Amino acid sequence: MRSNRPSMNMSETKLLSDDRFLRRVAEHYYGNGLSQEAIADGEGCSRMTVSKALQKAKTAGIVRISILPELRGGYLRNLSREARLELGLEDLVLVPGRSFEGMAKADTNENVVIDIAQAAAEYLDQLLVDSSILAMSGGTMMRSVTRFLRPTKMLPHLNVVSTIGFVEPHTTEGDANMVTYELAQAYGGTHTWFCAGAFFPSISQAQLKDLSAMIQQYPMVKKAYDLYEQASIFMMGLWTPSTNDEVVMKGILSQEQISIIEKQQPAVDINHWVFDAQGRCINTMLDPSPYYLTGFEIPSLKEKIQTKGVKAILVAGGGPAYVPAIHAALQAGLANILVTDHITAQYLLRLAVRRKGVQEDNVSTHSFLQEDEYRQSLR
Repeated sequence: MRSNRPSMNMSETKLLSDDRFLRRVAEHYYGNGLSQEAIADGEGCSRMTVSKALQKAKTAGIVRISILPELRGGYLRNLSREARLELGLEDLVLVPGRSFEGMAKADTNENVVIDIAQAAAEYLDQLLVDSSILAMSGGTMMRSVTRFLRPTKMLPHLNVVSTIGFVEPHTTEGDANMVTYELAQAYGGTHTWFCAGAFFPSISQAQLKDLSAMIQQYPMVKKAYDLYEQASIFMMGLWTPSTNDEVVMKGILSQEQISIIEKQQPAVDINHWVFDAQGRCINTMLDPSPYYLTGFEIPSLKEKIQTKGVKAILVAGGGPAYVPAIHAALQAGLANILVTDHITAQYLLRLAVRRKGVQEDNVSTHSFLQEDEYRQSLR
């Protein structure tokens, strides 16, 4: 005989499918120390629903529980300090990484990437104030940062602007305009889209000046350009050269355009502004360039950091390919704050040391001599 009693009522089903509810419950339980009963009373649901929500939050990666060895905190602080000074950064935020041994060059450790995105979200929340003007790039890492945001305050006067226009004629996972919208919504602030396509066909430098001036005066995008000049914080992810195949496959750029860029041996791509290992911008080295980009001119970040004191936050790591890419971005002077994992930072530190011609074993007792011990502690 079939029972008329449902296995789960509809209100509970709806709650458990809502990420915002899961995050709220997890924050109350793990962050604020409330009991499941108190959370249930506050949320107007049963204690069993709260229990299921906490379990689902773990499964979804919203809650990650780990036992931290005593070595970890001190080791990461020492590595962060040394790498920050050696790399010339204003700040360096590290999360525990995993060894790259056995990983293919293009592989990433998704758990580490999640930790990086969470750390970046927390850092940004602490940095933002009500008067902030924040410029955001696109990419899946930036989308992850918005998903892990847990605003600690409302910022009604916050203005968030996209640094690049639409790459495709429909919304995509890493669409910078959507990242901008979601972040502004989280804080009750204002978002400004860049209402134009990201790419224009190849043109000469002389034609570029005229086109650039025309686009920048177009009313719907002029506001974005004005905000770039006033922005106090920039946050960006990056792409490695291995992602070029996807750009061609989607029909965003042609193989011919990519081949012109690849001949210059690109090391990193930020908003399709491409730089080589020495930090030189390939787009500006070519005349004509294989494509013209609208939106914020990423190479100008170096001057903004040096003369205007902006906070330029680069968020990346979790795999071997990100080491040369981050290194190239830092060589170009595009960031003064980095959020990454400790393994990536270790490699970046070694690259910086070798560039200066200093013997590694004279640089750091903590960063190099304790790495094996630290890696064992993570197993």
